[in-house]
Amino acid sequence: MKKSKLLIIMLFACYGVFGQSFLGGHFSTREALLSNTLNPAAGIAGEMKWQVNFLGLSSEVGNNYFSINGSLKGIANNWDKEKYIGQNLDGKRKELHANIGLVGPSGFVRIKQNNAIHFGIRARAVLTVNDINQDFVYSMYNHFEEILQWLPNFNDERATAAANVYSEIYAGYARTIKIGERHAVHLGLTAKMNSNIFNAQFVANDIDFNKIVTSPTDSFINVGNSKFDLFVSDVIDDGFKYKFGANGFGVDLGIIYEYKLKNSNEHFVMAGISLNDFGFNTYKLGKNSRSFVGNGRDIPASHLTDAFGETNNIDEVLDSLGTRTVPTGTKKIKTPATVNVFADVRVVKMFYINANMQFNPYSFKKGTAVANLPIDITVTPRFEHRIASVYLPINYNQYSGFNMGAGFRIGQFTLGSSTIITSFAKKKFTGVDFYMNIGFGASEKIKKSKKKEKA
Repeated sequence: MKKSKLLIIMLFACYGVFGQSFLGGHFSTREALLSNTLNPAAGIAGEMKWQVNFLGLSSEVGNNYFSINGSLKGIANNWDKEKYIGQNLDGKRKELHANIGLVGPSGFVRIKQNNAIHFGIRARAVLTVNDINQDFVYSMYNHFEEILQWLPNFNDERATAAANVYSEIYAGYARTIKIGERHAVHLGLTAKMNSNIFNAQFVANDIDFNKIVTSPTDSFINVGNSKFDLFVSDVIDDGFKYKFGANGFGVDLGIIYEYKLKNSNEHFVMAGISLNDFGFNTYKLGKNSRSFVGNGRDIPASHLTDAFGETNNIDEVLDSLGTRTVPTGTKKIKTPATVNVFADVRVVKMFYINANMQFNPYSFKKGTAVANLPIDITVTPRFEHRIASVYLPINYNQYSGFNMGAGFRIGQFTLGSSTIITSFAKKKFTGVDFYMNIGFGASEKIKKSKKKEKA
């Protein structure tokens, strides 16, 4: 693989996602379908009678190794890889995340005010590289084709990575339970049938890499008893051949408590929790899968490189360093599950503040190859009117740090980014995102109840 190709792959890995989709613009009482991606009870808790969605796109990215040095304005005017791509060499373990979501045709319908159904299709591409030694990333990025230039030693190392690209057909139901005039509980459930597009998982343990130099012309490589498993789905064996089928399932569950304004149907506070995308996909292993165990011997450098000093074909290298096999059968990969906790508070008329915390329950399990999402906290001041909304999300991400963005909604057209302000103002940043959504619908009018006359 040429270094230019590797650069493209690495940049995709670190500049495609870093949190729940549609950050900052994912909750609005005037937007049912995007709000349901945060919590499946959010649509029924809002003000929409019905909504139809045409197309939505969310592309997000974050990492703690690569950075963009310079504002987006300067980069757009004069791109220079050497100048604008930085490497964060702080000694910490590295993680890379990418997430692209495509929202297809979908719908939301309220039934007799207290019930609602929602349905649609969506496609997702989630890539995660977890818990990587910094020197290993540095060597791969800077000297991918020159194994003798790799940093001298990696001992007892580990690494995991996963890619989960799939489509889903979903349907859900939500219900409102009113408790007196000012209190309500909203419940939501979404069931999903998944169809694989591409899957891959990588797990490495006990990685040892020891470069022994005995003279200027004589070097040896020893990988000890390193072992790894690379599982790749068979859809790319003979060119990409997508075949629709039920390869897995997922579920979203949500609950929201609402406290209304006095003598009004408008909320003063909403608070909720949801479990999103808990499920799995199953895929068949293809011929690009590999299992490897090192043989502990010193391998002369001449067996690993050609006359020009470039590394040989990867399979030839593996055969020299140890035992390579091609695993067969099927594998299961978890969907990118998250737990979301949110609160939405009305400050004054048409002005709200929304706070959302997301974390992934699988993030705490070392050695598990899961295409997951990182911890993310977003606070979004929001101006909201029946016709339009304006969002100003302030976001903290465990890899990208603090960011600020902007977004707006006109009808059911939404456009924004939770990092756009940071991207133009900050001289160094490690995450970007963008989202848009197009649909149309009708909302209910907020009615104020008549005050009882005093006797």
